[in-house]
Amino acid sequence: MEIYITQINELMNEDIYNMAYVLLPQNRKDKAGRMKMQQGRCQSVAAGLLLNYAVKKWVKRNTAFDMENDTIHNISMLDAIKEYDQEYDYETGTNSSGKPYFINFPDIYFNISHSGKYVACVVSDKEVGIDIEGDRKASISLAGRFFCPEEVSWINEADSEDRFFRIWTLKEAYGKAIGCGVLEILSKVVYKIIDGEMKAYINDDIQSIKIIELEIENYKIAAIEL
Repeated sequence: MEIYITQINELMNEDIYNMAYVLLPQNRKDKAGRMKMQQGRCQSVAAGLLLNYAVKKWVKRNTAFDMENDTIHNISMLDAIKEYDQEYDYETGTNSSGKPYFINFPDIYFNISHSGKYVACVVSDKEVGIDIEGDRKASISLAGRFFCPEEVSWINEADSEDRFFRIWTLKEAYGKAIGCGVLEILSKVVYKIIDGEMKAYINDDIQSIKIIELEIENYKIAAIEL
């Protein structure tokens, strides 16, 4: 599992934004064009560049170490622009749940998330999901409605919003990995810390999944590999 993270700040510069925009395939340009706010346009363009960068690096990895170890990369948009290669703009489709996939490369799995100034992308040879949160207030009332009592108690033990977003990103990443909406998964998958490690349960059965949790500034990131 490879995780790539970038910031959109550089794209706030009109010249750099235009430099990035012209590189993108038409479907990504159209998506960016539908965004009303500058931040949304920059997030969409950054997502296109980051996916291209991540897929290129994934395809070109060629050592046993690269194949077996999870790695995390924090790159700049300028690097993504410099490394951009249209060869890796693989055609995408969406399944019945709306999850995107590569039509002609079914053995490469990916997922993208963005929040505020950050965009995150995960690539793997297994189904994956990623979520990043940090540009909004925690909804403790939502946790009370949809999280299990153990999760709610664990969140309420702390004085900050960190625990809410930790559980939320894990749930959303799991939902994105299996291809369902977050409201379908909020009460279905339950997270518990067992022997110092976060574990996922469904109907009291522990799930055999890989979990990676990250924090950048005040942003929480969770990636799930099935």
